[in-house]
Amino acid sequence: MLDETLVYHVWGGGRPAAAFRGRPDGAIDPYFHYHKPLPGLAYRIYNERYQNDGIAKHFDYDAVITGTSMTQNFKASEFGRLFGCHCVKMPFSGASYREVSENLKRAIQANHNIKTVLWGLDYNSFFRDPDEMRYEGYPAYLYDSQPFNDVEYIFNKEVLFGDTYGSVLAYTRGGGKTTTFDEYNNWDGQYEYGKEAVLSQYTRPQRAEKQGALHLDPRNLNQNVVSVVKENPQIQFYLFFTPYSIVYWDSLNQQGTLQNQLRMEKEAIELLLPYENIHLYSFFDEFGVITDLNHYKDSGHYSGKVNDFIMECMAKGDHKLTEENYQEYWGNVWDFYTSYDYGALFE
Repeated sequence: MLDETLVYHVWGGGRPAAAFRGRPDGAIDPYFHYHKPLPGLAYRIYNERYQNDGIAKHFDYDAVITGTSMTQNFKASEFGRLFGCHCVKMPFSGASYREVSENLKRAIQANHNIKTVLWGLDYNSFFRDPDEMRYEGYPAYLYDSQPFNDVEYIFNKEVLFGDTYGSVLAYTRGGGKTTTFDEYNNWDGQYEYGKEAVLSQYTRPQRAEKQGALHLDPRNLNQNVVSVVKENPQIQFYLFFTPYSIVYWDSLNQQGTLQNQLRMEKEAIELLLPYENIHLYSFFDEFGVITDLNHYKDSGHYSGKVNDFIMECMAKGDHKLTEENYQEYWGNVWDFYTSYDYGALFE
């Protein structure tokens, strides 16, 4: 049997979930399914796919940082300082465009005060299947409006004893503090950066023939990005292509796909630029960053300093792509990456 005292603390006397849709006072609710954190308790915020929907629905904010693990090192407080907003961070490690998009749409539906979104578009994903979901075992009972399947949450032993007792009650008694959105799944400082670290995780592909010319299938961007932008003209969307390291570009060069990746980037830019509430950025012409492996822990993931740099550039309008400059930008990156001496990376 479940400990009745614990059930009382979690669910306010064990009353059915539907009885406190508004705010179940006395319920700890570690995934924020019914309300935001209660005063006097310390919450560990760490479980993206179980807690982000609750953050979206119940926290107070007017700006969102979202994307994959490439956005986890952003500091919400710094974005708030630069853009004059109150920001939450809702990243999804390894997510598809659809997963991020659907969470963002739920956030917009729940919070009509959202004015600004910082959204990382993974550079290797904008041509993927628009319905791709890259995570199995989604907690659907947290994402729908059906009260009946909430029993999967309320009487879930892992939630009761792990997340409620361990991550809230014991954490509070131990003097813990509720996780900030600067700290939330921020992994900067947990890894080694540099050439040795990057190359130790990289298996260089065998050299292949260059592919014939391919073009971008726009369905992923249209369904999961453009549709959200068009439906919400009141929101300013700061989009950026996540800046992978020169080792990523080596992998494209070895596989014969480099030119096609660049062609598809150009077509993606042309798809996104017409929308007035999109502010589109790319940092692949910041060659000093891309080629300095001291900024990277592997071929794609960059340090928190790069996240800081991205926000600072956005605040100043640096590296912003426009109808007037994107052709020059694209020509520069085409020339650089198609002529780079990739062999020198392995000397």
